[in-house]
Amino acid sequence: MAISNVSDDIKNVLERIGGMCFKAESILNLCMDGFMKHKVDFIDEARKVIPTICTEGNELRKLLSDKAKEPYVNKELIKSLMSIVSSIEMAVTGLDSVLQRVRTKISEGILFSDKAVNEIRHLFKETLDILKTAGDTLVTRNEVLMKYVVDKYKNLNETVEVYAEEHEERLIKGLCQPQVSPVYLNIMDSIMTVVWHTKQALMRLFECR
Repeated sequence: MAISNVSDDIKNVLERIGGMCFKAESILNLCMDGFMKHKVDFIDEARKVIPTICTEGNELRKLLSDKAKEPYVNKELIKSLMSIVSSIEMAVTGLDSVLQRVRTKISEGILFSDKAVNEIRHLFKETLDILKTAGDTLVTRNEVLMKYVVDKYKNLNETVEVYAEEHEERLIKGLCQPQVSPVYLNIMDSIMTVVWHTKQALMRLFECR
């Protein structure tokens, strides 16, 4: 795919996919507010945004499917764009899982240690940056931004491994309650699902030249 030279209709598709990333960013912002303020209202508001992203994904798939029937169309490009849409949707599925875990934490009154709260907040902020950068990348088709997200994914993956090891040590020392562990670990795992699929979408964008 010639990233620097695409037709207006393909440019529009990429901008719409970028918009899906920006909506995902708004979901995570609300999730972080709910997590930090311990209020389910933010979580419920965030979940209302998910169907709009799913609708956009379905509309883009239909548009791309119709375009694939046109003569002389670059079908590899169409397949790449469909794959990118699916990756963003999978990232949103990961976000939905994060929302469910945070909702459980709030509704069941599960309290994290200050360290665990700071770790999850850090992961949220880094993921917000990744989602925003992904949206910008899809709109501008800037390869430098894509590489920024890939590097950030690698760093975040290493960070999560350290967090998980330290969490295990807190459990062994009795500094963390056993009922907290599944929620904490599932939030981290779901966040990394979001980041991984977002990274995959951007890598696919620059795969086909």
